[in-house]
Amino acid sequence: MLSIPDLDIAIVAPFPTTQRVKEGWMSRINAVDEILRGKRRLYINFAAHHVRGRDDQFMQLDENGWEVCLSPSEIEHQHLMNEILKSVRIVYVHTIHLAEFVQPWLGTGKIVVDFHGIVPEEETMLGRPELAPKYEEIEKEVLQKARACVMVTRAMERHYSQKYPDIQTRIIILPIVESLALPDAGNEPPASAELPVRVVYAGGTQAWQNIDGMLDLACSAADFANFTFLSHEWKLIEDMGRSRSLPMATAFLFCAKADLVAEYQKHDFGLVLRDDTPVNRVACPTKLFEYMSIGLIPIVRSPALGDFLDFNYAYVTEEEFLEGFFPDRLSRVMMARKNLSAVRAMRKIFFSGAADIRALID
Repeated sequence: MLSIPDLDIAIVAPFPTTQRVKEGWMSRINAVDEILRGKRRLYINFAAHHVRGRDDQFMQLDENGWEVCLSPSEIEHQHLMNEILKSVRIVYVHTIHLAEFVQPWLGTGKIVVDFHGIVPEEETMLGRPELAPKYEEIEKEVLQKARACVMVTRAMERHYSQKYPDIQTRIIILPIVESLALPDAGNEPPASAELPVRVVYAGGTQAWQNIDGMLDLACSAADFANFTFLSHEWKLIEDMGRSRSLPMATAFLFCAKADLVAEYQKHDFGLVLRDDTPVNRVACPTKLFEYMSIGLIPIVRSPALGDFLDFNYAYVTEEEFLEGFFPDRLSRVMMARKNLSAVRAMRKIFFSGAADIRALID
């Protein structure tokens, strides 16, 4: 049996190295890691292709952090998981997908599951409805047996209380809140000419992002707006735009996280064209929070995104923007100040959730 380091917590997820933290779920893992920094933590990277004796070494990746790669089907790895569980105060599991691998230990009183999203509904949206029943069984068992469940919005908590009204478990709300190095005036749009306004999208190409809709909007609003697409998958977005008559000013770029604030400040509006679906109604889009932190006014397809309506955020709808009905610069300054209040409210909830998570260890 491998020698286990002296630990406070185990985390079921890949270790959030700089190379891995780009967009999506790794950003969430990194945000939670910031809460746990200073704790002795072991990341358990489960995957079927991991091989006993080759991948299952404890690798130290920072002063207090290790990673071990395990296969859920290896008997010796299951025994190692038993030993790890005995050595830590809690096991923090990222996503219902990975909770599948810890089902035998759900009733130990040590398992905390971060839902990230509503997986059965996401699988259906992604064209894999046959997987929805499997993950519904897993999420139900997690809600019945886990010590605590971490959710990104109050809307997600309401979703599960309606879906499983007989289940009562401890819920910790931890919004997806990104740390950005904001300038003093980062919450107000920079001085610029009224037209053309500058619109940015930052993020991935998942189906729910509606990249096609954004590209269509870039074409239709060409008379009064310039568009920039920032993504690790910028080339894919550019290829998707080739069949359209996009204006020459449309830009497709990769932007490193360290340069994101400076890039955002060149723009007036930020795109979040998510449809009105259960997945989006409980989500906490990282980029929406970032836009509001910087002072960009969101352009939305549906304003019902997680808890943002509860925070009374200011936005422009896709239809309004397409018709040229959007606020002038002075009005955007007022809207940005309103959105900064929502940002502060979300940060307050985040800090409260973070304290609850740390308390589970301490």
